[in-house]
Amino acid sequence: MKTVTLHDYQERIVRSLLYIQDHLDDELELEKLACAAAFSRFHFHRIFRGLVGESVKEYVRRLRLERAARDLKRSGDAITEIAFKAGFDAHESFTRAFGEMFGVSPTAYRAAHQRTPESRSGAHFEDLSGYHFPHYSDPLPVEVKALAPMHVVFVRHVGPYREVGPSWGKLMSWAGRRGLLGPGMKLIGVVHDDPDVTAEDKLRYDAAVIVKQPVQPEGEFGVTELAGGSYAVATHRGPYERSGATYERMFGGWLPTSGYELRDVPSFEQYLNAPQNTRTEDLLTAIHIPVEKA
Repeated sequence: MKTVTLHDYQERIVRSLLYIQDHLDDELELEKLACAAAFSRFHFHRIFRGLVGESVKEYVRRLRLERAARDLKRSGDAITEIAFKAGFDAHESFTRAFGEMFGVSPTAYRAAHQRTPESRSGAHFEDLSGYHFPHYSDPLPVEVKALAPMHVVFVRHVGPYREVGPSWGKLMSWAGRRGLLGPGMKLIGVVHDDPDVTAEDKLRYDAAVIVKQPVQPEGEFGVTELAGGSYAVATHRGPYERSGATYERMFGGWLPTSGYELRDVPSFEQYLNAPQNTRTEDLLTAIHIPVEKA
């Protein structure tokens, strides 16, 4: 991959960091952040986490706390006023969050003028010049595959991702009665929302199975097509709830040096074994990210 492309990824993510810095007290919309950086709106939250090492929510919270630390050092404003400016509605929650980050209370920090802890990306409230990609020590094996469009029948779950089990149960029962299951069946999960951005009770997840025969939608069971084309595929091994670390390595470690860019279609997961007969640490999930040549 040409160095200029690496620089392009860095320049684009810095544009989003500048946008956040300029709108730190606004309700930041992911769509506007993605637009500012010219990144895919479907994948921006994962690109950001991969290239910054924090979610947008975590990054904004840290910058607001860093600004609060600056105000504690440079102003005589009341701590309660500084807490409200940082987005906290109570002195106690601000004191707890500040202590977790700086290791001391706001009062002690003001008295001692402690140094701001280093961030994973080198980006800080008053200085973006030190920004760099997070370091990923071991390269992630990724294969780019050309896939045909896939027809799926699905049921949508809305709510915490940890509670998707009943939706899978309903889908398996419905599909089984119609002869849609059998050897070689492929189970797919489409994760539409980022829990760092979307309220937990509004998270959307589609439990789906690929079908080869015509199927009619029925009630909560829908039929749709997953887009074909090139996908970067990596295998996550272990608990489903820890797959975020593999996504982070794909977006932050593999993508900037791959020669590929993202397409504006959703990513999806294929579950290669089942939790009913597999140890949690041996669960295998093939993560598919839609890409195209840069």
